[in-house]
Amino acid sequence: MSDAQFHETITICDECDFVNRIPLLQAGERFRCQHCDHVLVSVHQHVSARIMGAGLSSLLMFALAMSFPFLGFSTNGIERSVSLFTTLHLLLSQGYLVLGAIISLTLFVFPIIYLLSVLFLVWSFRQPKENILRVIQRYSLRWVTVIQPWLMVDVFLVGVLVALVKMSSLADISFELSFWAFCGYVILLLKTVVLVDKRWFWNQFSGGQATNFIVLEEKAKGQGLLGCHFCGETQTVDTKHCDRCGHSVYSRRPNSVNTTVALLVASLVMYIPANVFPIMQTTFLGSTDPSTIMGGVLLLWSLGSYPVALIILIASVVIPLAKVLALSWLCWQAYFPSNQQTEQKIKLYRITEFVGRWSMIDVFVVTILTSLVQMGNFMSILPGPAVLSFTAVIILTMLAAMTFDPKLLWDKEDRPSVSTLERGKE
Repeated sequence: MSDAQFHETITICDECDFVNRIPLLQAGERFRCQHCDHVLVSVHQHVSARIMGAGLSSLLMFALAMSFPFLGFSTNGIERSVSLFTTLHLLLSQGYLVLGAIISLTLFVFPIIYLLSVLFLVWSFRQPKENILRVIQRYSLRWVTVIQPWLMVDVFLVGVLVALVKMSSLADISFELSFWAFCGYVILLLKTVVLVDKRWFWNQFSGGQATNFIVLEEKAKGQGLLGCHFCGETQTVDTKHCDRCGHSVYSRRPNSVNTTVALLVASLVMYIPANVFPIMQTTFLGSTDPSTIMGGVLLLWSLGSYPVALIILIASVVIPLAKVLALSWLCWQAYFPSNQQTEQKIKLYRITEFVGRWSMIDVFVVTILTSLVQMGNFMSILPGPAVLSFTAVIILTMLAAMTFDPKLLWDKEDRPSVSTLERGKE
């Protein structure tokens, strides 16, 4: 069996519950839902070799990024250099355990588990299918699916650049060897993520066995079928746990709207202290100056750093509030739909789900500045009490987007099919 093929004959869309008949997909082909145009399967060319190359190279770049100094800082004859390990150690040693744990998970633990799991899966798909190997494959695939939304190395890199702009007027900043290795690590990790297609991986795990049902090209719920949201396997409606991945399955996510609303309310509660209390405390010549998120935006604007000020304003103030408003409106539409086309609501949902993690920029900015600027009473920067509140806002809004079931938006609307198969260049 070629690893560039996809052999399942039907699948159910995660977003609209439409049953799709899949032709035999070859390398370079992508299959979209006939109903909502959502990309369901991407079959990349030479996918196994490319994942192995990108994944192993990413691990090598990570090892180099952790082995040498990351950034250099000098002002008034005082010089200091920090590594990525120093950044984490400083947070933990000064009592910022929760913030240190979050930084460790998003930048180090989750990416490494993700890369090792993906590399193991690509290697194991070519081995004899023994029982113990299949158990490990199943758990590795579940880890890959769960971890992927929480990979934030690219957001951290942007946060580093923003932090350097903030400090450029106060000190000379130099890029050390590990910075360039970290850039390579980010690029290669993102390349690996792009090559990993959830449905293709699960298809390889099941050995290309196609599940045959007598189906119509319409909603699965009306045909007594449901699709596993975790692996894409088609199941009968009376199934409680997926035969392929073992995850619990359901036609519509239980208590989706109630859970989403509860998470949104919690995020709004945390949004208040996140913007009222200081997110960073700067000490200069013995005088401590606390700075809120908006205070940092206004400072950057006054210094003429207009693009960076806009990035912080959009990522840290506008996006969290916009996500809450957008998801609240989508929850309302699930019960009381307006005349607005469902396609537009789905686009809003996709944007909301995509941009949520970019609000972590401000948290990473504070982390980098804390590790760089530690010179006692002369000059030092420490996280403020708003950091954890703001991080909670980001996590809660991301979870709210994950718990919302977009199928609810389609339940009262159907529309004609659209073209399904496109051939993409890689």
